[in-house]
Amino acid sequence: MKPLNVVLIHRDNDAYRYLCGWWSYPVPEFTWNVLKVQPNGFVATPNIQGVDLIAMEDWIWGKVYKGGRPLVYWIIDSARSDEQLAKNVQQARQADLVLIDSDRTEKFYQLTQPVRRLAYAVNEQVYHPHAKHFDVAFLCWPTPERRKMFDMVNEICERRGWSFLSGTYDNRGYADALGLSRVVIHKSHVEQARSWRVFDVMATHSCLLTNPIPLIDGDDIRPNEHYAEYYDAEDLEYKLNALLRTDQWESIAETAYQHVMAHHTWSVRAKELRQMIFEELHL
Repeated sequence: MKPLNVVLIHRDNDAYRYLCGWWSYPVPEFTWNVLKVQPNGFVATPNIQGVDLIAMEDWIWGKVYKGGRPLVYWIIDSARSDEQLAKNVQQARQADLVLIDSDRTEKFYQLTQPVRRLAYAVNEQVYHPHAKHFDVAFLCWPTPERRKMFDMVNEICERRGWSFLSGTYDNRGYADALGLSRVVIHKSHVEQARSWRVFDVMATHSCLLTNPIPLIDGDDIRPNEHYAEYYDAEDLEYKLNALLRTDQWESIAETAYQHVMAHHTWSVRAKELRQMIFEELHL
């Protein structure tokens, strides 16, 4: 299959793009130019000369004049709320192919366009293994629930004598910090979805310890093999102790790292995307 030339439409904030593996580094399957738009009410008229395909990411709401080119729309955040889902469905009506990250694909069967699973991809040039300088990290953006989690983890680590890394960082700092600890604790903000942090932690060769997350078709990750789970405060301390007093954290981290490198990097996902476009859009 020939490489496709793409116009990538995304919101005008580049911060999240730096942390996302999709369209992050050159791949043989695609070349692309970026069109940035305002989040709400945009009207996009991309230059389609020499363009095979238009790709549009989530978090933007407006109109795309396609000029006869097919449009692929990637939905990321639809599990956040019913309102968000309705907005995604409405935006998807412009698309010729709809791609779902980690929400349930059956939510979108009302659409007449083909709907396919295409999960988040890691940029392994940004998320990669580091030497471990801390026992435990908690690096989630603060919400009320996560602040409670921080207090809990901080108390456990102080009492147990485990070194603890926390805080908020800029993009590069966040990516580097994920790899500095043996165990990285995750608390889902949207519990019906699999966060990007799941794969990002695995790519740094750290062990993910998370509240239960949904099992997404195609992810092929399993608790106690690719990550560890906790259910409440007592279980969190028990799991941390079990991971850190043995080499269990390292065994899980290694299994997860090998899995993500084989199945969930941008270079792998680009091949999957190119095949889907061939199957669904005949390009």
